[in-house]
Amino acid sequence: MRKVGHMLSPAIGRDEVIRAARAHKVLKDWPAIVGESMAARSCPDRYDHGVLWIAVEGSAWAQELRMQKDQILQKLEEKAKEHGLFTNLRFGVRPLKDAPDTPTEKRPNTPRKDQDGLSIQDIAEARLRNWPDGRSSS
Repeated sequence: MRKVGHMLSPAIGRDEVIRAARAHKVLKDWPAIVGESMAARSCPDRYDHGVLWIAVEGSAWAQELRMQKDQILQKLEEKAKEHGLFTNLRFGVRPLKDAPDTPTEKRPNTPRKDQDGLSIQDIAEARLRNWPDGRSSS
């Protein structure tokens, strides 16, 4: 009979297992990466070979995060202090996992406003006003 240590050592020594552990350590600070408002509507779901899958409570919020993808990847890399640990982000509308140390919050089905009182429509209109080609929503 083989000892447990002998069976586990090949798995623990694998580079991807170690990378995933480092990624999960960075993801514990999700609100600092995407902001409190977006963190209330999204959460890291899984990490696989550099790709971070993110659960989002609605398609509008998924689109908002997609538009911030490059900035989020940059913040993840800065926090990880490791180039290439996060290579891509994927967003999917799914139930959000609550953090184990955070009280469960009921998530209403109606559009919510963030702490600054902005709805997704407010955010979209602000983005259109600041669009590079000068288009305005008015």
